[in-house]
Amino acid sequence: MSPGRRLAVTLAALALSAFGLWLATRLVWLRTNYQSPLRGALTVPSTGAEVRPELAAVALVAVAAAAAVIATSGWPRRLVGGLVAAAGAWAVWLCWASIVQPAVAPAPGSGGGATEGSAPHPPADAVVVGLPERTAAPLLGVAAGLVLLAAAIGLVCWANAMPRLGSRYAAPGTGRRVPDRDSQWWNALDAGEDPTLSRPPMDPGAPR
Repeated sequence: MSPGRRLAVTLAALALSAFGLWLATRLVWLRTNYQSPLRGALTVPSTGAEVRPELAAVALVAVAAAAAVIATSGWPRRLVGGLVAAAGAWAVWLCWASIVQPAVAPAPGSGGGATEGSAPHPPADAVVVGLPERTAAPLLGVAAGLVLLAAAIGLVCWANAMPRLGSRYAAPGTGRRVPDRDSQWWNALDAGEDPTLSRPPMDPGAPR
C-alpha cells in the first residue's frame, strides 16, 4: 500500500468513526413505558446522547485526531494514535456496557427523554411499567469504536510511512537551495576580490 493511500485509509477511518459515534447519539437506545393517573400510558424514548453523553466527546476527539494526523509525523503522530486508541476503547466499553448492564429508566419528572406523543417527559406521578425496551443502536457505537481503534493501530504502525501535509516525494537533490549569483558577487567584492576574474562554481541546476 502506498504512503498516500495509507494516509487516506486512516483519515477515512477517523471520519467514519466520528460520524458513527455522532449518529449513535442521535438514535433511540431505550424506550420506557410509564403509567400516569392523569395522562395514562406513556412511552418515553431515550437517545444515545441522554444515555451516554460521553460519546459526543469521543466523536470530537476523532475529528481533532484527523487534523493532527495531517499536520504531524513521527512520534507526535504515534502519540495521537495512543490517545485515539484510548478514546476508541472507551467508546466501545460505554456502548457495550449499555447493552449488557441492566437498563435504568429515566426518573419521572426529570425530563430525561423526548416522549412519543404529547408529553415532553414522564410526569412526576408516572410509574414505570416493566423494564425499558432496548434497541440495537448501541451496536453502532460499538462498531464506530472498533473502527476508531483500527485507525489508532494504523497511526502507530504507519506513523513514518504516511506523508505529511504539504510534503511531496521528490527525487534526491530537488530540495537543494540554488545559490544566488548576485549575492556571491557581492560577497566577493566585500572580500576584496574581483568576481569577473574568478567566478565561483555555479550549481548545475541554477538558471543561466
